[in-house]
Amino acid sequence: MDDLAARYADRGVTSAFIYTREAHPAEHYPAHDSMDDKRRSARTLIDIGPVARPVLLDDLQGTAHRAWGLLPNMTWILGRGGLIVYKSMWTDASDVEHALLDALEHLARRGRDKLLPFYSERLGWRNKDEASFRAGLQRAGPQAVHDFYGKKTE
Repeated sequence: MDDLAARYADRGVTSAFIYTREAHPAEHYPAHDSMDDKRRSARTLIDIGPVARPVLLDDLQGTAHRAWGLLPNMTWILGRGGLIVYKSMWTDASDVEHALLDALEHLARRGRDKLLPFYSERLGWRNKDEASFRAGLQRAGPQAVHDFYGKKTE
């Protein structure tokens, strides 16, 4: 997503990562008890990720996460004025790029070609990167692996 954000920055696209909560809390990255805990975890995300986009912190109650739908790995594309152009329950950079290109094209043509927006839903597909996912769980600690897979592994 950082690569995507960098490639479209010159087209007026701004991208941020909203850190809502620890997705798989465990021994190394526990659930947050304070904003200081959350800041430390976000710093680790930036350093290890690495995440180059601005990282915004949700509050401990998850106000932003709740307001935007409580989905696990959401991506939203908002137009000027807050128009929802794209919403996904899972971040897939190629799908986001496709939606972004489509949105930029249609927004540029809307006045000239008298385009009107309409709402649609579709099911997308993404590649499953089991190795990277498991590595992330293992970074969090054995409890995260156990919580997800049902058994502790090293």
